[in-house]
Amino acid sequence: MKLSSFLLLFLLSVNLCAQTKEVAITIDDLPLNGAQFETARLRKMTENFLAAIKKHQIPAVGFVNERLLYHNSEADARIAILKLWLDGGVELGNHNFSHLGFANAALADYEDDFVRGDAVTRLLMKPNKPRYFRHPFLQQGKTAADEKAFEDFAATRGYKMAPVTVDVLDWMINAAHAKARSQNDEALVKRVGEEYVQFAAQRFDYSDQIAQELFGRPIKHIVLMHANELTAENLDALAAMLKNKGYKFISVEEALQDPIYQMPEKYFGSSDRLGHWAFSKGKKLNPPQPSEFLQQPYLDHQRNRR
Repeated sequence: MKLSSFLLLFLLSVNLCAQTKEVAITIDDLPLNGAQFETARLRKMTENFLAAIKKHQIPAVGFVNERLLYHNSEADARIAILKLWLDGGVELGNHNFSHLGFANAALADYEDDFVRGDAVTRLLMKPNKPRYFRHPFLQQGKTAADEKAFEDFAATRGYKMAPVTVDVLDWMINAAHAKARSQNDEALVKRVGEEYVQFAAQRFDYSDQIAQELFGRPIKHIVLMHANELTAENLDALAAMLKNKGYKFISVEEALQDPIYQMPEKYFGSSDRLGHWAFSKGKKLNPPQPSEFLQQPYLDHQRNRR
């Protein structure tokens, strides 16, 4: 009887371990995603990020667009802010120099932009070297052959690709946050933040559901976030939400050990790995979308740019 009880507890513990939910946090477009603003404000945004990262002991990777360092004659100040990320324990990765998309770029041009994309980062990280590359817009090459050629080229410089499985669309929702900030409406800022965290929770729940349907188990997620004020001011709440859902924060290196990050059989041209696997298996996805309240400022901004 004692042996049977021990065996039952052992099997339960193994099952719980197998069901552990894990996520790696990645942040794109360092030093600043979206509309650019002054360095004092940018430094405050960065400090907000780093405070949440330290509080929740998150082993994050931040992907740098080095073109953004050369804004408004602020290169020295922006490079110093980039160093803040490193000093705060965030590993830096390459996100191309100019955020060039691969879908409509020649392989040679994409490789050139990639090489330009880590000049400052590589110097700041010495004696370490950048290890991860994130495709801008999550666009892989037009063909599997183009993608393999690029990945082989990047590998000669010590790089691995960093796909994603969860996109919380903060790049879109940030427009609602920026509009509320511009109106000095703190109640509206708070509402945007709260609804953003709720939406992110929905995206995680959906990604978990799809992973279960595709693989029959939890996967090691990699979430895509961006270096903007919306996420900076709400990362503490996002991290708390994920902990409450049972997630453990892991490194990108640990996440990539999950076999789901192998290239699916059918090529889709996206580093959204969950979406790529779904396409390979003939499954259509319909992830939750932000409410009209969260989306409309972004849509208005895009319409005004035309």
